[in-house]
Amino acid sequence: MKMFFNPAIKKVNDRSSFDNTLIIRRLFLVAFFMTTLGLVISIKIFELALLQDKIFSSFSEQTIKKDNSFRGQIRDRNGKILASNIFKYKLKAYPKLISNPNYTVEILSKEIEGLDAQRVLKQISNKSKYEVVILRNITAKKAKSLNSLGIPGLEFFPTIKRFYPHGNLTAHLIGHTNKSLRGVNGIEKTFNEKLSSGEDITLSMDIRVQHAIREELYKDFDFFKSKTASTILINIKTNEIISMVSLPDFNPNFSINPLLNSYRNTATLNLYEMGSTFKVFTIAAAFERSDIKLTSNFDASKPLRVSSRYLIKDYHPENRILNTKEVFLKSSNIGASLIGLKIGGDNLKNFYNNLGLLDYSSINIKEKAKPRYPLKWGDVETATLAYGHGISVTPMHLVEAASLIFGGYKSEKIKLELQEINKENQDTFLSHSTKEKLLQLMEENVLYGTGKKAFLSGYRIGGKTATAEKVDYKKGGYDKRKLVSSFLSVFPINEPKYICLVLFDEPILNNLHANNDGATGGKTAAKTTAKIIKRIAPILGIELQNNINNLIVKREKGINFVSY
Repeated sequence: MKMFFNPAIKKVNDRSSFDNTLIIRRLFLVAFFMTTLGLVISIKIFELALLQDKIFSSFSEQTIKKDNSFRGQIRDRNGKILASNIFKYKLKAYPKLISNPNYTVEILSKEIEGLDAQRVLKQISNKSKYEVVILRNITAKKAKSLNSLGIPGLEFFPTIKRFYPHGNLTAHLIGHTNKSLRGVNGIEKTFNEKLSSGEDITLSMDIRVQHAIREELYKDFDFFKSKTASTILINIKTNEIISMVSLPDFNPNFSINPLLNSYRNTATLNLYEMGSTFKVFTIAAAFERSDIKLTSNFDASKPLRVSSRYLIKDYHPENRILNTKEVFLKSSNIGASLIGLKIGGDNLKNFYNNLGLLDYSSINIKEKAKPRYPLKWGDVETATLAYGHGISVTPMHLVEAASLIFGGYKSEKIKLELQEINKENQDTFLSHSTKEKLLQLMEENVLYGTGKKAFLSGYRIGGKTATAEKVDYKKGGYDKRKLVSSFLSVFPINEPKYICLVLFDEPILNNLHANNDGATGGKTAAKTTAKIIKRIAPILGIELQNNINNLIVKREKGINFVSY
């Protein structure tokens, strides 16, 4: 039989064979790709599982990891942690992967105390959402426990948070950070660059002293129903801040509302007319210029008329001639004004300026205010500024000026960090003679003057009270019902080392608004100062003097027992 070759049939057969081969190759490639992809995914899942297990097993609750990627710690002078980092977790849910939302919420409610079940159920039942955040700030321990339940559709994500173990206690000075761990205020902002690089900061603050002072201040802040209160303790040998308290305060571990008064550092931001504490500076200027002596006399027998429109009166008039010591002990505005006029406006202004009372304080934090004072210094301004009226400064200004008066050096600035102090070849701000006279006046004021309530058996304390009426900006003039009451102390007086300022803004006594017979510095801040020193003296290493009563008897007999 004869076979015939048909070219058309061969062409069709070849084409079919080619197509089959191509399909097989494509299927092979797809299979290879899918296999490879599956292998990669499996590896990644395995790696993630290992990583997750590593994370949860490595970090216990409030575990601190220290490396260059983390913000540095802040410590007090004894190494106690004031600010650090902790790991927290946020719990995310993927609604489309949760088949039984009610069951999921039921399980979570058993494990998480106080869980808002209705809110969570609504979140995870919304299938239109790809992911939702159920909880934030979960501890590592709790996150590990929840993760072990194996609930489908839930995932944990670690985050780093700034943690302040002492809460309110250090809020204003330490400050806080934002969500990006960048300093917003206080020490956190001042040293942000250092801290952000992972470098630790050691402060001059003593957290033990801080705790004792805040506790005592808060008791009287509440008792006097004061608008605000503040305390600053400074070592005048080193110009180091040992403690700074501002009330009301806040907990930096929780959400921050900067508009609230509690977030304002009153010690460095609030401006007050400080009243009679300025008599310390005025008398110091006069002693230093040799304009007066302790025995110099000043006519306080009647109000002082400085001009046709201005009359200066004493809070508790003596209506007699007073010597310099009595001007100080009786806190005579008339006497201080006469001393200020004797010094002269320009000289008094220069002295205040050298004390740092006319510019920003030297403390190295961003939250600080510039003083307010008259541009013109005529006789009226000089007379009132001499007893602390007509000029508004912060508590920090007052403490810094007092530090220069009683122990500081000309070139010194307020220190926040613990550091080596070199006092070689530095000149003191005042002469030894002036300082000696001032210390004598400060101690006698606590023994016999307006500062009697600051007396503390066994400790030699010097101080000056101040009671200033607040300016009424709406009506003009001063409001006698609203006082700024304070007490500036130095101790131990025989070897001055510490200055402490206690201030109450609008304190109230006996449930009555402050008036001329009310919440004065002597009745409020001086009393609080004694409580504070009693608490902190043992911590600071200040020993009791058992012979203090014998020394007082000698003083009453006219024997000067002050030793400097």
